[in-house]
Amino acid sequence: MKIDMSRDAVSLRLRQAAQLRKTCLALARSKASLAIRMRHSENKSVQRTSLALGR
Repeated sequence: MKIDMSRDAVSLRLRQAAQLRKTCLALARSKASLAIRMRHSENKSVQRTSLALGR
């Protein structure tokens, strides 16, 4: 399998990665994530995520 490394293909992948990052950060700041953090504060995965986000 060959990976397309053309300028357009790389630019598209970078743009998609940036959009995904923004979406994930927006979800992390949402009210739903706050509810999850409050409800499952003892969960190690939730603790690691909160720590990584600086919450």
